Formats: sequence, structure tokens, C-alpha cells
Amino acid sequence: MESALPVAGFLYWVGAGTVAYLALRISYSLFTAFRVWGVGNEAGVGPGLGEWAVVTGSTDGIGKSYAEELAKRGMKVVLISRSQDKLDQVSGEISNYT
Repeated sequence: MESALPVAGFLYWVGAGTVAYLALRISYSLFTAFRVWGVGNEAGVGPGLGEWAVVTGSTDGIGKSYAEELAKRGMKVVLISRSQDKLDQVSGEISNYT
């Protein structure tokens, strides 16, 4: 029975290491999410990544807001939509930002 004790100790440390690793990964993910969404990392999205941005679904909702924000930050935006009428309307609105 004494020969099983070193194996149990080893398995304890393997489990403790795994839990510590997972805790650090989750903490890092939460920190990154907070930094991007909570603080609003300006350098994360903008002309530093490139001159152009392609936004699909850009006539309603999140896509429209995203396209507007990219245009405000000085990027050239390519809009993609299913409706030509809405696309023309949003294009006119966004062209005022540049």
C-alpha cells in the first residue's frame, strides 16, 4: 500500500497544475474581453489594421453600427447587403463620416 502513495502525490500535483492552468486561461480570457469591450481598445480596430474594411449585413443592426464606427475611425468601408435600396441609404449616411 505504501507504493501507491507516491503515485497519489504525483496525481495530486498533476490535477493542481491543471486547475491552475485552466484558472489562468479563463482569467486571461475575461481580462481580454473586458479590455476590448469594457475599456474600448481604440488601437484594436482601425486604420492600423489596414486601409479597408468589408462589412456584411451593413444595412441594419450591428452591421450598420459597425460600418459607421469604422468609417468614423477613418477606414474605407465596403458595404455588402441584400437590399440595394437600404444599401444606397446607408452608403449615403456613412459617406458623411469621411
